[in-house]
Amino acid sequence: MSGSYEGRRIDSQDIILVGVDGGGTRCRARARFVDGTPIGECITGTANILAGIDAARDNIIAAVEGALVAGGLSAADLGRCHVGMGLAAANIPDLAERFLASGFPFARTALEMDAWIACRGAHPEGNGAIAILGTGTAYVVQTGGAFVTVGGWGFQLGDQGSGAWLGHQALRQSALAHDGVIPATSLSESLLARFDHKPDQIVTFCKTALPRDYGDFAPLVFEHAKAGDAMAEAILARATLDIEASLNRLVELGAARISLLGGLAPLYATRLSPEIAARIVAPAGDPLEGALVLAATLLPVEANP
Repeated sequence: MSGSYEGRRIDSQDIILVGVDGGGTRCRARARFVDGTPIGECITGTANILAGIDAARDNIIAAVEGALVAGGLSAADLGRCHVGMGLAAANIPDLAERFLASGFPFARTALEMDAWIACRGAHPEGNGAIAILGTGTAYVVQTGGAFVTVGGWGFQLGDQGSGAWLGHQALRQSALAHDGVIPATSLSESLLARFDHKPDQIVTFCKTALPRDYGDFAPLVFEHAKAGDAMAEAILARATLDIEASLNRLVELGAARISLLGGLAPLYATRLSPEIAARIVAPAGDPLEGALVLAATLLPVEANP
């Protein structure tokens, strides 16, 4: 937790704006007063509603409460919060409806997919695109006041090039190497060693593994590729092609500039073609700033700063 405010009289009627960025690995919350005075921030666990509505709700409430406590407030102030949430899998209507109906102690809530708040934060002027390259992948272009999303369908249907996808592919290739179908490499040996060189242990792992669990193996892929490992390089080459296909689609949809976000963004940036690389720009703000912009849409007209 971090952040605080000083020298400000606390009025119990003050509305609190909170932005929440919930992904497959962690949930972040940032709170501030309507006049812009910062309160605090907090990080908790996964908020991917596809992986579990109850766990996501509990982690979000804990993150919002933690952000308030970081600034000297308490759980008693949750009812003053107008919360803008950007969550993984929020683009699935039935799932989003059940999530919102699960019960929150906030004054008002607004929900959209995590990629949309990321685009709001990266391009506050309202035009531009983002590619989220982390545990999952998603792409969004914002033009003419409207959002168009590419991907973001989750690990079972998409997430090509994501940390989860890389880890899963590495395990699949390692199993093939174990059986002698393809040559073994330092990557396959490293992964198999984690399972005592017994693929049946990998099968057991996969029965309950979540995207973030597969994502834990992604750094190994990049590390071994850097060292010249053929298997790792082939996995990353396929991933880069898939990512560039989605980036090119953003360009077709009108994106003149694109910001790369997520933990894998800097690792992929050096692999992009010169044509795509020329369109990459730094984001103006982070997803939490975009979530706060969403939270502000919940304000009554007279409460807007």
